[in-house]
Amino acid sequence: MKFKRAIALIMIFAVVFSLSACGSKKESDSKTLVIAIQDEIEGTDIQQIGWDNVVHQLLYSPLVTFSDDLSTINPCFAESYSESEDGKEVTFVLPEGAKFSNGDTLDAEAVKASFERMKEISQYSGDIDAVTDIQVVDERTVKFVLSEPAPYMWASLGSSFSGIVNTAVAEEVGDDEFNRNAVSNGPFMVKEWKAGSEIVLEKNPNYVTANPSVENKGVMNFDQVIVRFIPDEFTRVSELESGNVDIAYDIPTSSVKSITDNDDLQSYFYEQAGATYMMTQTEDAPLNDKNVRDAINVGIDRDALAEALDGQVSPLYGFISKAQAGYSEDKEAEYAEKFAYNPDKAKELLAAAGYTDSDGDGIVDKNGTPLTIEYCSPTDKASNKAAAPVIQAQLKEIGIDLQITEYEAAYIKQLQKDNNFQMMARSYVWNDADILYYVFTEESGYPWHEQTVTDALVAARYETDPAQRVVKYEEAQDAIFQYTPAISMFADKYCIASTSGIKGFKVTNDGRSIFNDVTKE
Repeated sequence: MKFKRAIALIMIFAVVFSLSACGSKKESDSKTLVIAIQDEIEGTDIQQIGWDNVVHQLLYSPLVTFSDDLSTINPCFAESYSESEDGKEVTFVLPEGAKFSNGDTLDAEAVKASFERMKEISQYSGDIDAVTDIQVVDERTVKFVLSEPAPYMWASLGSSFSGIVNTAVAEEVGDDEFNRNAVSNGPFMVKEWKAGSEIVLEKNPNYVTANPSVENKGVMNFDQVIVRFIPDEFTRVSELESGNVDIAYDIPTSSVKSITDNDDLQSYFYEQAGATYMMTQTEDAPLNDKNVRDAINVGIDRDALAEALDGQVSPLYGFISKAQAGYSEDKEAEYAEKFAYNPDKAKELLAAAGYTDSDGDGIVDKNGTPLTIEYCSPTDKASNKAAAPVIQAQLKEIGIDLQITEYEAAYIKQLQKDNNFQMMARSYVWNDADILYYVFTEESGYPWHEQTVTDALVAARYETDPAQRVVKYEEAQDAIFQYTPAISMFADKYCIASTSGIKGFKVTNDGRSIFNDVTKE
């Protein structure tokens, strides 16, 4: 009897312990957010890397940030900011008693040191070239002195690439170690980075924000965030569906419908802050004739292209997407009407260029030479790779023989610099229309540029009034279309998905993830 009683007590204890453990696990899970992304990060030091993702958005808080719709600049880490009348001085006021994630003082001297290091080593230092001096006004106030008004600079200041790093620690441990375990000012800090697997972030107790687009002004709702690196897209989705992951990025197009139809999941869509263009070599036949380039522009059915790509892109007619500051909805609508798919007009333009189908083979020719164009398409960008054969088929309908050659994007970029191509797909990504300055002027390093276009883009990038800046970019796009050195095709669309228990998660127009108000049920 005693033996049976002992067994019973053990069993009861086991059940109680099991229930208690389950309760503890649930509580623990509610304080841990698990995220799945495709690619492993380059590093945690924002000043040493070339691309960022959600990890860096969690590690860094820039001085300012764009509003969700990109219409205004708001304070973020800085408590406030102000500009001088001539636009040549920008002053930031820091929060009182601010600290880095390791507890070190984050004052005006620390901000100055961080930006001076950024100017020295960051790939994005050119975005703040206009800053000629950084002055410490007092412990909480830092002033940027500019050589000229530089409204384009705000795109960088509002990105992760302008997050504040602890330069004293970087100097102490060296760049390599700091890149593995950076000390910063964002909502989270590095706890452990398991190469090839995941990075574990823990709450930064010193985090503060003045971002008006979030309710939370202090620490966030999770003790830690685990970001898992899962290259296989279907594995990411299955891990989300099974509940092993709370939020998954880079949802493949093939999985979007099943996710949107699943009541246990939520989806969030945004457009890439940038666009994909067909760049054209304008010096040699046949593309030296603007009629040919214009024929291609109206010979592409962008709506059919988007449908063929299962909705993973949005048609684009102008050179600025809606996920970029400087976008004009009215101007895009104007271009959509002007450059709408019109195969008859395309054939008329080709005829004006001297091309007819003299032998009836479906391909137009001039003096017996068929209109054949080599099109370089990148192998490492899914939307471009998928779009190429669709565009090929569409242009064949108007009599153009498009020959697709596939290369890696880096090689295609070099071909463009060498002017050794006919047509190519290039994607240019930045959250501001100022990217056009680096595509269509001498600053790009590419051979094509025209002074009227350069003048228009310079006028736009230095315009300080936001509304007038949009107007200037409308005029700049008009100037580009006078020459048609490129043809806009689309902006990539992306999907993020979460379990239904995730509440308060937001994705901005340019794809920034806002976690401040996120909870997990």
